[in-house]
Order: sequence, then C-alpha cells, then structure tokens
Amino acid sequence: MSSSVLVAGSTGYLGRFATRAFNRRGYRVRALTRSEERLAKPGPFAAPPVDEFVDEAFVGEITRPETLAGLMDGVDFVFSSIGISRQRDGLSFEQVDHQANRLLVELAKQAGVRKFVYVSLWGQDEIRHLEIVRAHEQVVAALEDSGLPHCIVRPSGYFSDMGVLLDMAKRGRSFLVGPGENRFNPIHGADLAEVCVDAIESDQRELGAGGPDTLTQRQAAELAFEVLGRPSRIVVLPMWLMRGGVKLIGMLNKQFGDLFEFIVTAGEIDGVAPSVGRTTLRSYFEELARD
Repeated sequence: MSSSVLVAGSTGYLGRFATRAFNRRGYRVRALTRSEERLAKPGPFAAPPVDEFVDEAFVGEITRPETLAGLMDGVDFVFSSIGISRQRDGLSFEQVDHQANRLLVELAKQAGVRKFVYVSLWGQDEIRHLEIVRAHEQVVAALEDSGLPHCIVRPSGYFSDMGVLLDMAKRGRSFLVGPGENRFNPIHGADLAEVCVDAIESDQRELGAGGPDTLTQRQAAELAFEVLGRPSRIVVLPMWLMRGGVKLIGMLNKQFGDLFEFIVTAGEIDGVAPSVGRTTLRSYFEELARD
C-alpha cells in the first residue's frame, strides 16, 4: 500500500501543485479543504484544478479544531503550505500562519506521523520583525520542539506574485515599491512542489528553493511588458510614501497593514535562494499571456 500524505492548503497556489506532485509520485493524497468544490476549479495564475489528484477530500476549517476530528487517521506524512494570501475573512497571521499550523503540528505529533514538511520563507533572519515572518518562524520553533522529523522548505518567492506584474502590464502601467533594484529569484509552483515532495524523502532539515532567473524587481516588471510586446510604463512609488502607507493601512485594518508592510520591506531587500527551479519567468509570463 502506498504511503499517505495530508496536504494542508490544497487549494492555495502552491498547495495545488503539491497535491498534483504527491499524487504523481505515488502517494495517497488526503486534501484538507474548506470546500470540496474548490478542488475541481483552477486557481489563479495558472494553478491547476486538483480533484483528479485527490484520493480523499477532508472538509474542515483549520481555524475550527472541532471540524478536524480524524484528520490524521492513517496519515504517514503531513505537508502544510497554509497561510494568509488573498483571503478577506478578517483573520490574522497569528491566527492562520501560526496558530493553525501549530495545531497541525500538535495533531501530527499525537498521531505519530513519520514526517512533517512545512513551507516558510527565505531570508527570515533579515525580516524576522515582520508579523508574517514571526508567525512562520513560531511554527518552525514548534516543529523543532515537537521532536517530529521535519523539513522546512524556504522559497524565495512565488511565481503567483509575479503574475501580478503581468496583470499590471496588461492594464498599461506597472507600480514598483521603491526603485526596484533589489534582486530575487522567485520559483514556479510546479518546481517548488517537486522540492516539497523531495523534502519528504530527504534527510535535510531545511531546503532553500529559488528559480533559475535572478533579476531585480524592475527587470521583472520590464520583462512583463516585453512579453506582451508593449513599451514599459513603470511608476516608482517612493519608500517614504509606502512606509507612511503601512502605518495608515495598519490603523484601518491590521491584517492588510501587516501584509502591506511585508510587501514594502520586500521591496528593499534581496532574496536569492539556491536555484533549483527550471521554469523561467519569461516562459511563465508567456503562458499567462496566452490565457
């Protein structure tokens, strides 16, 4: 009988690719989802529908423990990419990125699973003061304290975030936070998913994961216009203005304020992880442009 894996975050950008990758590697996949119907629908930015790759859909809400009875029954491995991305349900990074994943760690320990793979962020030491990073690293600490065999996957950035650049280019104008000279190498969800499956089978405790292209934020924005065959129209939003915006948005909505602070800070620092992905950003933009 094949080993079973619980995929938590199965309808998110990375979770969709991970669900498919685990299935194709021969794992029996149990997908934790709030809605079974969402498994059959494609996600944004070329993330695939995954219903055909799911052996068992477990319908529950990770922030409601009473809905998770039996979640770990018969599970050999746990993979989690759960975190706030574009949700507008009013929940915080503390509630979702930290507490929800911490609950998974506790349930996995009680069930005696063989290994837990968790997706955090690359370059955490430089940005540990941010709420989203603090939440992720509290989960890492919980895993270390749990005694569970585990591996932390640290991507430098997702191609889904780059899809926003192409969307802006389609509308005729791209906005950069700061001058856009910081360097990074984001990775395609399909390539990152393979790293996550490898993490189950690896003895490594941490795996950094970046794509094949290292470029600046400005170069990525210019590439989006180039793929569309349009002249670049880039507007630089000065850092002093963006930092002021962080404070204002934070007073109005803490969740969006924390997320906006992360975006602004990411516009100031480099984030280059080991290059393990194969899909180029150009080919990804070309795929999105065809849709």
